[in-house]
Order: sequence, then C-alpha cells, then structure tokens
Amino acid sequence: MNKIISVIYILVIYTISQVFTYYQLQGHLFNKWIKENPFIMALLGLPIGYFVIKASRVMVELWGGQTWPNRLIGFSLGVIIFTFMSWWILKEPLTPKTITCLVLCFVVLMIQFLWK
Repeated sequence: MNKIISVIYILVIYTISQVFTYYQLQGHLFNKWIKENPFIMALLGLPIGYFVIKASRVMVELWGGQTWPNRLIGFSLGVIIFTFMSWWILKEPLTPKTITCLVLCFVVLMIQFLWK
C-alpha cells in the first residue's frame, strides 16, 4: 500500500472507530434507546475492535514494526474526536485546559507524521 494511501486509510478508520466508540460509551447520556439497550451497544465493540486491529496492522507496517506511533496517533485522534463530539452533541464548552490538550494532541500527531 502506498504511504499516503496508508495514512489516509489509518485516519479514516480510526476516525470512524472513534465516532462509533463515542456513541457506544457516551450515547446513554443523550439517547434513550442507547440507554435502554446497553448489551446491543456493547456488541458494537466487535466491529469497532476489528477495524481498529486492521488499521493498527497497517500503521505498524508503515512505521517499520514500531508500535508507539500507533498508540500515540490512536490516543491523540481519540482525544480530538471525543472533544469535538462532546462539544457538538453534549454542548460541553471548550475550556482553556481542553484547548491546551487539543493543541498538544495536534502537536503529537504532527511529530508522528512529520518527524523523520
């Protein structure tokens, strides 16, 4: 797989997985059906896990067998997506502390993708 295509694949799969994870874990706060069906929401973890494993495999190959970039990118994307979803869906404000953490996550992503 081409390096650019691999990076796009990783970003898309991790983003989709994080959005589904947000609904799985936080959905009970804003959706009655999700609140009343926790077992069905727990089952959503199977396809989420499958796609994260596939993306993780591509990422480890892309970084020559290293696992740390996978962990740091996954963590940073998770924080960014969680923050956006909480702001958008739950109307949680972006505090200076949250904004600082977001900036740090973007810095971590830039280090992972741009530092040779």
